[in-house]
Amino acid sequence: MTALVENRDGVDAASADGGRAIAVPLLRITLGVIVLATWADNVSKDLYTGDGLTGLINFLFAEDGNNSSLGFYQSILDAVVIPAAGFFGGLQLVVELAFGIGLLLGVFTRLSSLLALGFFFSLFLGYFGGHEWIWTYVLLMAAALTVFLGWGGRRLGIDQLLAARRGRSPFGLLW
Repeated sequence: MTALVENRDGVDAASADGGRAIAVPLLRITLGVIVLATWADNVSKDLYTGDGLTGLINFLFAEDGNNSSLGFYQSILDAVVIPAAGFFGGLQLVVELAFGIGLLLGVFTRLSSLLALGFFFSLFLGYFGGHEWIWTYVLLMAAALTVFLGWGGRRLGIDQLLAARRGRSPFGLLW
């Protein structure tokens, strides 16, 4: 018979550990749902086309749009992304879908969460100083970082199976 061990707050220690063990995977799954729902909405708005991506970037920095205040970021997007907007739109379509599925299913979770972190950081920069509440992106970045640091696919995910069969992934970035 296992004795219940209570912590100083009167919470059963085994229950607390179980809660922590499921918290990161639930956060990972939630991020996957958010990314995939946003991806589907963006597909319906043609945001992954050259014109759609150019329109979004222009909206971010236009006075009658979001009115973002980071001119250096606008300069980077204008110089690098807009000239090849079709390529970057297609790339974004595929990469965002891939890391959304990765987060949802817990496959290559560490890499997926790093890609999500970069994506949310890019959105944070794009909306910074504008009309949108940027703290949403801070919360999303914190969640993605938590999934990365917490090895979010090692429970309730395909990464759990990969780790059991293959051990540690190369550089610790996949599972």
